Amino acid sequence: MPTENKRDFDAVAGQWDQEPRRLKLAQDVVEAMRKAIPLNSGMYALDYGCGSGLVTLGLQPFVGHITGADSSPGMLEVLNRKIEAQGLENVATMPLDLEKQNLERSFDLIVSSMTLHHVRDVPALVASLAQALKPGGWLALADLETEDGRFHDDPTGVLHHGFSRDFLTGEFARNGLDGLGVVTAASIEKSAADGSSRRYPVLLCVGHK
Repeated sequence: MPTENKRDFDAVAGQWDQEPRRLKLAQDVVEAMRKAIPLNSGMYALDYGCGSGLVTLGLQPFVGHITGADSSPGMLEVLNRKIEAQGLENVATMPLDLEKQNLERSFDLIVSSMTLHHVRDVPALVASLAQALKPGGWLALADLETEDGRFHDDPTGVLHHGFSRDFLTGEFARNGLDGLGVVTAASIEKSAADGSSRRYPVLLCVGHK
């Protein structure tokens, strides 16, 4: 994406986990994934756009190995510190340009949370992730349901204002995935400038190769 519309996640990486709302969102998304997917210790998984690794580490106990991939060195540094501090041997990190879809490995499970709205060509991304699944693998993508653009206080790097259920299932089906399902994985409550409170649903779309 053009640098003038790309959020500097390195600058906020150190404070990312200090927002309780983010911690709760990750917990809710992980729980929804656990309910929707038969996770097992034989799975080799990828968390695409992992950020500080909240979802990565939430899934870690339930899979054989998980790699957190992100374009932000600062975020990956935060996750690497967590991996070292906890002595985790089944978690790795990988720098990845989220716009280029250049996955060279295959996975039993690919997940992503709140990354799609930062990616310009989402259909190309879904196609690339589906292609990177092993036969029998699972794809699980979570992001905001279509909203009016008021969710983000800072719109820098926000390329989509959420996604509809039909769009997500349509892209999954177009790439040969079946067993499709969409659930509301979480609901984020935010205060507006006028003092009112609004809830923004986060959808989780799941498909099987």
